[in-house]
Amino acid sequence: MEEKISTILDLLWHDIINATIIGSKALLILVIGIWFAYFVSKKARKILQKALKDEMLSGFLSKVIFVAVVILVVVAVLGTMGVQTTSIIAALGAAGLAIALALKDSLSNLASGIMLVVFRPFTKNDTIEVENSVGIVEDISLFHTYMKTPDGKLVVIPNTNIANSQVINYTAKKAGSKKMQDILDSAEVVRRIDWLIGVSYDSDIDKTKEIIRNAVLSTQNINDGKNDPQKAAFVGLNELQASAIEFAVRAWVINNDEFFKTKCDMIENVKKALDAANIEIPYNKLDVKILK
Repeated sequence: MEEKISTILDLLWHDIINATIIGSKALLILVIGIWFAYFVSKKARKILQKALKDEMLSGFLSKVIFVAVVILVVVAVLGTMGVQTTSIIAALGAAGLAIALALKDSLSNLASGIMLVVFRPFTKNDTIEVENSVGIVEDISLFHTYMKTPDGKLVVIPNTNIANSQVINYTAKKAGSKKMQDILDSAEVVRRIDWLIGVSYDSDIDKTKEIIRNAVLSTQNINDGKNDPQKAAFVGLNELQASAIEFAVRAWVINNDEFFKTKCDMIENVKKALDAANIEIPYNKLDVKILK
């Protein structure tokens, strides 16, 4: 009886030692493999950045390399632990359709991210507008794009949403395709202020237009159009509203970095000029007719 117990204990101890050795090997491979993945992705990013001259594209590709190396490391760890990796790969292949359907949104974001990086409608530090959000592009990851808004908020947008939406690039400097780059090279990329203002029906149209235009041109950082007539400030009668005559104001800025401040200064100058000329900016009015 004692010999059987001793034999069982010996076998159990032998199994524990083997499991400890295998587990230690797997853990060592995992730790070294993850470190190696970080090392390779970091080196790849530096090499790609020098070769491609594009920080965002090199960062995206380095992340893909990191994920690929980690997958290989996990397969190696499973093989060390005695798991039949070929069976796992075969099972994953057979379940590929189900996995693709379950992860269709993530895979769609991944594919959209690749398209954004390859075609590059925007790059890092570009100011873009997408889905009613305006911000500076911080990074494009495998599944999301990160933007920082002017008020310091971080906006995370799925790549699929950006790929399927209209993207307005306010500070485009380098485009992905040659056609887009030719468009950017042929014109200076500056922003335009579009603004609507209403005045009383008692106001003289020509006088009001002149006052608004002079106030706009007196604002710093507004293009006066002397060098480029197409960039001259425009003021015109836009619509006859229920309570006001509405004027449209279009003015190009000179320096995009001061766009918001220029718009605020321009509105302030127009308001002061209209007040000085006793031109009323009316409240909404409603005529009520009482029938007896």
